[in-house]
Amino acid sequence: MITSPTLTQAREALVVAAEQKHALQVQVNNQARKISDLEREVQKLASTLSKTQQDLVTSRQEIQHLRSQLPDEATQRAFDDLTQYLTAPAETRPELRIAA
Repeated sequence: MITSPTLTQAREALVVAAEQKHALQVQVNNQARKISDLEREVQKLASTLSKTQQDLVTSRQEIQHLRSQLPDEATQRAFDDLTQYLTAPAETRPELRIAA
């Protein structure tokens, strides 16, 4: 049999359940917003990572290109010898004397 106290308890239980449902819905919405923010941040980081990796590849290629332009030891020694020869005093190398 349905009595007044039973109906009052049922109504109170429904009010509490509705409040809990609302609180849970607010929490779910907040979590969804946080997830969206995190997804955007992850996308930004992934984009930054991709660009950084491409920049690294480009830098490595440039370094390799520059390394190939470095003179080897024999070339450097020949250059040093030529510099020393050309900067020697004119008395020791009369063939290099420039007419004034």
